[in-house]
Amino acid sequence: LAEATLAGGCCPGASRNRFAYNEAGQVRIRAGLPIYECNSRCRCGAECPNRVVQRGIRYDLCIFRTGDGRGWGVRTLQRIRKNSFVMEYVGEIITSEEAERRGQVYDRQGATYLFDLDYVEDVYTVDAAHYGNISHFVNHSCDPNLQVYNVFIENLDQRLPRIALFATRPIRAGEELTFDYNMH
Repeated sequence: LAEATLAGGCCPGASRNRFAYNEAGQVRIRAGLPIYECNSRCRCGAECPNRVVQRGIRYDLCIFRTGDGRGWGVRTLQRIRKNSFVMEYVGEIITSEEAERRGQVYDRQGATYLFDLDYVEDVYTVDAAHYGNISHFVNHSCDPNLQVYNVFIENLDQRLPRIALFATRPIRAGEELTFDYNMH
């Protein structure tokens, strides 16, 4: 395989995908296309420009109580550049059948933290109700400042993408972070 020679030992080329990031680590492909980051099979190191999501959250973020009855929200404490990785939506991976069952319970409680992993087929769902990170508190908006991307690192099973949230525009310090829960 020529994968080791592509881009100095990096592997997006091995799966015939272009690098998803520019030199500053900003996403440069359109939403809807998958991102393939380097992984343990690559010869590159931790500082490789194709290792962005796997480095985790790099911004100071804050959970706050919204003033308009939407419950909790997340705001950034520092400026975020357009197309920058902000956070990953993480939680327990469950089957869609289990998500259906839990969803009915969550609906009665008036809250849900389910995120369908339906990049290729709707088999699995991420449930952030009991296990997760700050992404669990990000609210919905029809005019969001975050965009969802499907990312593959160690696992290349297209039914199990990692869910990464990138800035759709420059975001000011103190601004609430949102994404469209109904994006397609």
